[in-house]
Amino acid sequence: MPATNLIVDRIVSALKQFPPFSIFEEATVYELARAAKVQVLTKDDMVWTQGDPPGEEVLFLARGRVEYYRQVNDRNELIDVRDVGDILGLSALHEGEPYRVTALAAEDSILYALPWPMIRELLSTNDQARYYVRRHLFWGTRVGRSIPDAGLDSTGGTSSMLEAHLKGAHTITPRPARRLLCCTPETPIRQAAEMMTKKMVPSILVADDRRRPVGIVTVGDLVKEVIVGGGDSTLPVSRIMSGPVVTVARNSSTTAATLVMLRERISQVCVTEDGTADTEALDVCTQKDLLVQSGRHPAGFIQEIRLAQTPARFREICADIEEMARTYLEAGISGLLLGEICAELYNELVRQLIDISLAEMTDEGTVLLDVPWAWIAVGSDGRREQVLRTDMDNALIFEASSDPEQDEVNRGFFLQVASRVIRMLVDAGFARCQGGVMASNPNWCKTDAEWIAELRDAGTVSDGNRLLRALILYDLRHVSGDPSLSEAVRQTVFQAVGGSAAIQRYMAELIVATPPPLNFRGKFVVEKKGGNEGEFDIKKRGLTPLRDAARLFALHFGLRKHYSTGGRWLELASAQPELMELATLAREGYDMLLRIRTLTGLQRGDDGRFIDPSALTQLQRGQMVNVFDVQRMVQTAIRHKFHLETKIQ
Repeated sequence: MPATNLIVDRIVSALKQFPPFSIFEEATVYELARAAKVQVLTKDDMVWTQGDPPGEEVLFLARGRVEYYRQVNDRNELIDVRDVGDILGLSALHEGEPYRVTALAAEDSILYALPWPMIRELLSTNDQARYYVRRHLFWGTRVGRSIPDAGLDSTGGTSSMLEAHLKGAHTITPRPARRLLCCTPETPIRQAAEMMTKKMVPSILVADDRRRPVGIVTVGDLVKEVIVGGGDSTLPVSRIMSGPVVTVARNSSTTAATLVMLRERISQVCVTEDGTADTEALDVCTQKDLLVQSGRHPAGFIQEIRLAQTPARFREICADIEEMARTYLEAGISGLLLGEICAELYNELVRQLIDISLAEMTDEGTVLLDVPWAWIAVGSDGRREQVLRTDMDNALIFEASSDPEQDEVNRGFFLQVASRVIRMLVDAGFARCQGGVMASNPNWCKTDAEWIAELRDAGTVSDGNRLLRALILYDLRHVSGDPSLSEAVRQTVFQAVGGSAAIQRYMAELIVATPPPLNFRGKFVVEKKGGNEGEFDIKKRGLTPLRDAARLFALHFGLRKHYSTGGRWLELASAQPELMELATLAREGYDMLLRIRTLTGLQRGDDGRFIDPSALTQLQRGQMVNVFDVQRMVQTAIRHKFHLETKIQ
């Protein structure tokens, strides 16, 4: 009996160090330990073989290392390495399918075999443990596909606040299609009003025969145009509808959608399949509808930014935004969703600073120019990925005149405006771009004609600097001013860069030339010298290849709806079914790396670029290994797609 107790205590001690077992009560872990069987393997012993049924036991790796191999074309390919604390075989048990890989002991190992029925029951009644499995371990299997959800029966316990907050509260979930009230553009105004009254809704969506939104009629429109304006109620609704309709994609951030509504000063937003008016309408949401789904949200920051006037207040608000970001990240929110939220907040900040700058110049006696202009975000800000105030990436476009001398005068005016805005951004805590990508730099403050002329000549790799500028502008996003100027430049980038096979080849070579920071043994490769000795570069080695791969695929397949990395992977998954699985994994991986980098930056007070492996949790290390395996898959796909073994003539 003493020997048995000693073994049980040893198993409990090992299990309690790692989730999900560390989440369970100690008495529960003792129950598992008593039911456990100890398996001792020597190097090269087989744990299981690809195609074997999973049995009824989950394996916990207490000591040693296990490698996963997949048989591909009569050869075994190493695809994963499992370390102490990892759980083996969970995916196959849940799916009730044979093992998709062969597991081999890479060194002498000890495993604890735990009864799957017992673990399944525990997970069904423990929200936090179930969330851990659903969110992390299942996706992290890295054996050829992504598991979208643990699928464990949640009826055995109530959902935790955190799980509900993360799983549904921060994304738009369209309601049943029968709820959406629609009419055609030819529907008489009176009939549309009667439909709204019967359904007791504040608006009716005007859609074409494919249910694509073309306009919207609200109660306010009826009052203004018919009751007050005396309009003819027998006329078609197309005469009074508002358009184009502001749209967002399903599963978008509810908070970001709320901020869009505040920015556009509209009361409703239309939800479509891909976020554009080119696909079927799924729902129409008011601010109240979104708030019901949102839980905690930062919409109040919009009003605070609009009321702020002093550098100290802007800095305080930005610090609060970063604190909100830290809280959200620690709670598990998607890094990509958080980027959407912060992009809307920082957009509003820039607009307010522009207004203040123009007002100051007016007070000083400067005559404001009546020249169309556009402030654009580029780089990480353009991709809606900037949460930290460690950098700024922006540029300015103004309409060309027929007189070069007048253009120079106009440039001087806009440089003055941009310099004031940049100075106030610095006062608010943002760092100046070290590469000079700022609207206050004459190289990034040009007429639309100058930008277009430069970009049309960028379709070659002979001028590296010009190509770099073109790729930076490929991620441009309109922030303020005349959106037609931004769109004209964006379309020129697509035409100049997107049609060049040489540029695509050049980009592909750069992507595959960046190996993940893992050696053959699955250990992190770190910097050997300099100020970041002992750390690895998560931006260069992890985020950049996945970001550039999304950009490259978007160029290659002509995908132009999105400018964010996450959006591009989603669009690729939809447009190219053969790449759906890879694109889904890549987006998940990019999201995870972005979360870790941002949270590291918030904790250390820097840009989070360099990561200390020893500071990572067991879970984070496992997640990173997962993502780096996905990165290899992406690089392999690029080698195949762009035939890197051949050269373009």
